[in-house]
Amino acid sequence: MSLALLADLAQILAEAFLEPDARLKEGLEQLLDGCPSPSLAAPLGRMAASCLSPEDQPVEYARLFLHARDTDTVHLFESVQARGHHLAPEVLEPLKAIYDEADISLQEDLAIPPDHLGLELACLGYLLGQVLEADPDERPRFVDLAQRLLQDHLSPFVTLVAEQLPQVQAHPYYLAASELAAVLVRETGKALGEI
Repeated sequence: MSLALLADLAQILAEAFLEPDARLKEGLEQLLDGCPSPSLAAPLGRMAASCLSPEDQPVEYARLFLHARDTDTVHLFESVQARGHHLAPEVLEPLKAIYDEADISLQEDLAIPPDHLGLELACLGYLLGQVLEADPDERPRFVDLAQRLLQDHLSPFVTLVAEQLPQVQAHPYYLAASELAAVLVRETGKALGEI
């Protein structure tokens, strides 16, 4: 599996989970055209085929992730998923250590905690890019950081979100996004293990 493709998938999923009104259909279709993996192509195709209208997408995003009325809210913060409350130090400190070791600094005016699923996926995309572009002597450091992010954070986090979305009757777009994220985590772990 191409690390470049996995990095691109991580970035587009980061947008899907961060931006309530992200217009991703064209990007999803481009990735689908270059996707050799059936395990990734199936959820990628479903996500591209079920994009919501510009009016409906922010409403569904808010219903699922921000202000559910008739169902539980699916929280996109690892602290809430893992510990039941925002900004849990036992989640944030190891995550911030990964960001620091990768020289990633979040914008000071960013109102989103660093354990948001979209930010963690963006971090994964960045780390995969560094694995591809780094000097050979630096590459093992970025591989290690990406593996730590996957094993300690994204793998359990994505699994919890993917289990919760069907329970709240999520739109097929977000169901496919969560399935794609789960496959991305698994395939990235395999690809990094082969380096």
